[in-house]
Amino acid sequence: MGAIGGQGLGGVQTAERQAAVARQWKSGTGEVELLNGGVSGDLAWLVMIERATVVFDEPRGEQRWDLRVTEIFRRANGVWQRLHRHADPLVDRHSLQEMAALLATATT
Repeated sequence: MGAIGGQGLGGVQTAERQAAVARQWKSGTGEVELLNGGVSGDLAWLVMIERATVVFDEPRGEQRWDLRVTEIFRRANGVWQRLHRHADPLVDRHSLQEMAALLATATT
């Protein structure tokens, strides 16, 4: 499942989709705020907020691109490997009524 929606099956399709998304980015700057993390044996986790200002390949100018991120790692043969990354938009707080209206327009 891609960061801007949709899904791909298999390595080739996923790589093609990731390359297509990457071509849409022109530039950007950002920083990472570590909220939590830890290690237990051969497993480790990070919980972060990635705050960025980005420019896409469309004439929209700079825009905010803040994500809440969770990553999980496994140590195998002395090397840490990322097993999982989940990131979704860190949205400003909205009332239940505002979210219900937003979801209603997203499904029509």
